[in-house]
Amino acid sequence: MNAAEIDLAVVGAIALDEIHSQAGDIDQLLGGSAIYSCLAASLMASSAPVSVIGNDLDRGLLQPLHDRGVRMNSVIEADGPNFRWGCRYSSSGDVRETLYTRAGVYDTVPVVVAPALQCARLLLLTAGNPDQNRRALEQMSEPELVAIDTIEREVAERRDEFRDQLRRADLVSINTLEAAHLIQWPGSEDDPALPEAAWNEIRRMGPRIFVLKKASQGVEVFQDDRRTLVGAVPDIDAVDPTGAGDSFAGALLSCLARGQDLIEATVWGCAVASFAIERFGTEGLLRAAPDAIRSRAARITVQEQAQHTPNRGSG
Repeated sequence: MNAAEIDLAVVGAIALDEIHSQAGDIDQLLGGSAIYSCLAASLMASSAPVSVIGNDLDRGLLQPLHDRGVRMNSVIEADGPNFRWGCRYSSSGDVRETLYTRAGVYDTVPVVVAPALQCARLLLLTAGNPDQNRRALEQMSEPELVAIDTIEREVAERRDEFRDQLRRADLVSINTLEAAHLIQWPGSEDDPALPEAAWNEIRRMGPRIFVLKKASQGVEVFQDDRRTLVGAVPDIDAVDPTGAGDSFAGALLSCLARGQDLIEATVWGCAVASFAIERFGTEGLLRAAPDAIRSRAARITVQEQAQHTPNRGSG
């Protein structure tokens, strides 16, 4: 595979997860934003993670990515502990409590983008370390689109750095809590005024597309003066919501790499994410097949919202 054939590079952690949900408890589970995003993208396009793993990670856990054709030559192994993360979900699965984040070598060893990946058409910067995102950006050769998908810890603890990176992004995908942190929203994250307020501020920073993730309610997509509500797949039992947002982002970007319309790509992303949450870890994604994803995509509602008038004041 040459550089021109690589559609999507994904910067993010390859993790060992501990999950507690209404479906049970499990530990030492392969996860991390780079894993979910690349597996989801591999259903439609070529993908490759940019990451650092510890020498305590069983490399055999990565075999499913090799089997899917995911390129692993920008994953480097370093002396030290691997990224580990634990969480507990509410009974609905919509609320998550992070129990711990131990970044290990991912926070201390700089990522290296292999030459064959530096010309990837699209770049996804996922949850994790803004320093690693910046290093990866500096090594890339003018990708057609830069997307950012983040997590609460990054926005809350390193808000200024995250906002600075938004100025180099074309698309940002965050949830309502992260949006509230980002713009320092004074009200509740459930306030119906939050989505538009967040878009008004985000668009002044640079991104031309804003995707607001709303868990079981689906996503809202903002582009120019267009606002579209894309629903979630109905009647899906959430066993493990971990990686849903990462899977959504990887799947959406894979469709954009193949020339699909933004809303079509969003619907595909929601359909793929519905498989991710049905099993612990990556098992749901590994069971997903294109025909089954298309069947679920057909059940997703798409609703154009009332046109809004953005605040065009200076940022």
